[in-house]
Amino acid sequence: MSKTTPRIPLPFIKVRKGNAAPMYLQLYEQIKQAIFNARLKEGERMPSTRHLAADLDISRNSVFQAYEQLILEGYLAGKKGDGTYVCAKLNPIPASVRKTMPVKYQDAALPDEVLRKDSTVEPVIPFQNSVPSIRQFPFKIWAGLAAEAYRDVHSLHLGYGETLGHLPLREALVDYLRIHRSIICEADQVLIVNGSRQALNLAAQALIKKGDQCWMEDPGYMGARAAMARWGGKVCPVPITANGLDIAYAMKHYPDGRFAYLTPSHQYPLGATMPLSERLKLLKWAARNKMWIVEDDYDSEFRYNGRPVPALKGLDDHGNVIYTGTFSKVLFPALRMGYIVLPSAAIAQQFKIVKSTIDRQSPVIDQAIVTQFMLKGHFARHLRKMRILYKKQQEELVVLLEKHLSKYILVAPAETGMHFIGWMKRPCNMKKLVAAALAEGVILIPVNEFALKFTQKDGFIFGFTGYELPEMEKAVLLLKKLLDRN
Repeated sequence: MSKTTPRIPLPFIKVRKGNAAPMYLQLYEQIKQAIFNARLKEGERMPSTRHLAADLDISRNSVFQAYEQLILEGYLAGKKGDGTYVCAKLNPIPASVRKTMPVKYQDAALPDEVLRKDSTVEPVIPFQNSVPSIRQFPFKIWAGLAAEAYRDVHSLHLGYGETLGHLPLREALVDYLRIHRSIICEADQVLIVNGSRQALNLAAQALIKKGDQCWMEDPGYMGARAAMARWGGKVCPVPITANGLDIAYAMKHYPDGRFAYLTPSHQYPLGATMPLSERLKLLKWAARNKMWIVEDDYDSEFRYNGRPVPALKGLDDHGNVIYTGTFSKVLFPALRMGYIVLPSAAIAQQFKIVKSTIDRQSPVIDQAIVTQFMLKGHFARHLRKMRILYKKQQEELVVLLEKHLSKYILVAPAETGMHFIGWMKRPCNMKKLVAAALAEGVILIPVNEFALKFTQKDGFIFGFTGYELPEMEKAVLLLKKLLDRN
């Protein structure tokens, strides 16, 4: 676009000075809705902050704040010296369909290609991340427990049950979390949910007020970013350091933070572990400023050197941390089962009411099977077996990459989790490489796919769990062939 591109008028934007919502937030919401409704179309040049402030009779700083947030969330794109434009990748939904869509679902704040990918069958091919080793799962044991559950199904409450979840499962989780994650809680603080995404959306819906500053790891998990935006939060990107979330940056730039999303035990996707001193600093800040922290403990069970790092929740003395865990990584994703630990039984009751309006309760028979899987020791044995296996698989992939791709990729092995980062040593066409690899049956996920503002140098996420050595070797050799051509 050139500087001669005419700016478009915005007669449909109306801000009200008597409204309780700040000027920038009113403007932000109306521009975002105009983009989804196609009143603002891709590639159109927005008015300058000076012109729009004058047109609306508001401060230029309010316009600047609204534009900045819309740029961070991907609705607008700024070009230095050439104005601000509506992003070309938006408005992917036909107008006839858009009219029937609830506004909250339109506000997912994620690129269309990500939404499509996250709502279809996910292929289990190298190097997809967070893929458990399904072939090693004890299906015979699981089938036996399932048969027992159905034989005794009459003993379960088969009507509308407790929304918090199956009590024996919650009690088993209380013992597990005390021993393995240093979390002391009671069963009435635990809520069973349909996976970590439901957990994040419940937390955002229950706790975020419209316009609240929400600290978001950058790069970070896109599902959390979408939940914050969907329920009215102002997503505030915070860079990642070797210690995880840059708390000093967040305090300085977003001092009114009311909600924070963190993966402190294994930052997703970069892998940092937040040290004790930083955890205590964060908890002190949260207590003083009445900020909620959602701790996503998505794969910390898999630590390969020493014991798993205790959860942030275990250090929380003031009731600011909401802990989420999932069975998707340790058992299998199709189970769609996770859990939330709330600061108190009273808060758990509030979350329970919110969940009851969505899906009433999670399937009780699946919960009964998982309960027996834990109580009879199969869960702990399976975790031990997977830690040994995944450590071996990571070592095998590291050897393959260093043998065949050392001139292209710098490998950064992980101490925890199910993936590591491979950093590119020389420039390449990342988009072209990703497409070519996928066409050959290999998934490459760029690190910067998870970034909002703080982009990293070029690198890929390498999932190493769930793949046998021959599969990984074939994929590495394919990647070598593609890089040699690049």
